[in-house]
Amino acid sequence: MRIFLEAVPAALLLAMALLTSVSAATRYLINTPVPDEFEISRMLLSIVVCWGMAAAFYYNDHIRLDVFWGRASLGAKKILSRLGTFLSLLIIVAYSVALWLKVLDTMKAGLLTIDLGLSVWGFQFAAWLGTLASAAILLTQTIWPPRHLIDEPHIDQAL
Repeated sequence: MRIFLEAVPAALLLAMALLTSVSAATRYLINTPVPDEFEISRMLLSIVVCWGMAAAFYYNDHIRLDVFWGRASLGAKKILSRLGTFLSLLIIVAYSVALWLKVLDTMKAGLLTIDLGLSVWGFQFAAWLGTLASAAILLTQTIWPPRHLIDEPHIDQAL
């Protein structure tokens, strides 16, 4: 799971970089950009963001208020951790439902890219899978919180 969460965004970022570089080179060399380069790069970026959220939630490597966390007792840390994870889960589930409805709407509309005629819903579906992975990770962490976040030794105890 961990390798997949890292490999998907990394491969897509590489594809975006290569696509942009090739388009810039062809624009300079033969005065013709790669067809749909901007649209494809934009849609790949949305997939990277959604899968990147899943990786951030998996590693629990997102922004938190360390001012409150550092001063909280062990019991308060457990409560704050579960509460924060649960709130994140609610937000991601709502976002995932909204994105799924957008995927269905785009699929029904038959929206295609201008130059190559690629189906847009496939890109949106791949991004939706990233939000689904985020929701699954957050649900797991809500039920079984990661112990390494709560059982950190305090500075006073280490001395």
